[in-house]
Amino acid sequence: MEPVANPKQAVLFIGGLGRSGSTLIERLLNEYPQTFAIGESVHIWERGLRDDELCGCGDTFSQCAFWSEVGREAFGDWSEIDVSQVIDQRWDIDRSRRLPQMIKAHRSGIIPSDHKDYLELIGSILVAAGQVAKRQTGASIVLDSSKHLSSAALYSLDDRLDVRVLHVIRDPRGVAYSSTKVVDRPEARGGDMEQMPTYSPARTAARWVTDNTGFAQLERLGVPTLRLRYEDFLTDPLGSLASVATFAGIDPPELPDGVFDGSTGVLATPMHSAAGNPMRFGSANVTLRLDDAWRSKMPAKDRRLVSAITAGTRTLFGY
Repeated sequence: MEPVANPKQAVLFIGGLGRSGSTLIERLLNEYPQTFAIGESVHIWERGLRDDELCGCGDTFSQCAFWSEVGREAFGDWSEIDVSQVIDQRWDIDRSRRLPQMIKAHRSGIIPSDHKDYLELIGSILVAAGQVAKRQTGASIVLDSSKHLSSAALYSLDDRLDVRVLHVIRDPRGVAYSSTKVVDRPEARGGDMEQMPTYSPARTAARWVTDNTGFAQLERLGVPTLRLRYEDFLTDPLGSLASVATFAGIDPPELPDGVFDGSTGVLATPMHSAAGNPMRFGSANVTLRLDDAWRSKMPAKDRRLVSAITAGTRTLFGY
């Protein structure tokens, strides 16, 4: 009798630009018993291993029992990792400029050796996170909110993973306005990043076009992809979550009773998120409301600029 192959680790990858409501959606999805949110794995090397920032559970990365066990599962111990070297690898491989090589690898099935070397490391973390989560909570699906298009394209090349992509998209003017706001990062511990990065409206608009267009092409490469507009989610949150759950393989697709009624709720399931929006910390009382402050507060010149840069692409996504 031939041995039964180990099933692939299910990963629901939340992709899109930051400031698009992805953390709220991640937290709601994390309330399903079958899911386990690990935050933005793309940043784990710097913010977790190097800077020892706070995990979503409130402990530092080095003191978090979940991440300590993941390190043992994946590598024997985190000390086996050359942090400086792997950070260099990440900044070389997991980049937008490497997308042509990733696309070619999807089409040919041949992964470049340098991509394969880095994928062995980050993929091992995702597999180990799934195994540890399964033992600790019974969850079977890892939620990864790295958001980067390059990360989604890269991770889905790993034959140990069953990657499905939730493409979260928001009106580019809302994203651009939010991306100018200064937001403190409570997880920072005296390092260089005490606030979330801010970006100019022009830069955000350009990235909105390239990244969202790229996510729309992933399915052509064989990567299962579901698009969720932020505005549609706010209009029908329970229906949207059920659609995402079905796409991810969650059964039943309804949230557990008492978590969220479609407008308000209490999100109490801990998140062992290595990086992400400050909303990931602790329990949260949520009241859903559309954030469209950009309509009245965004400077007119910025609004015109973003509208002009994104005009051709906006209509493709119904904006």
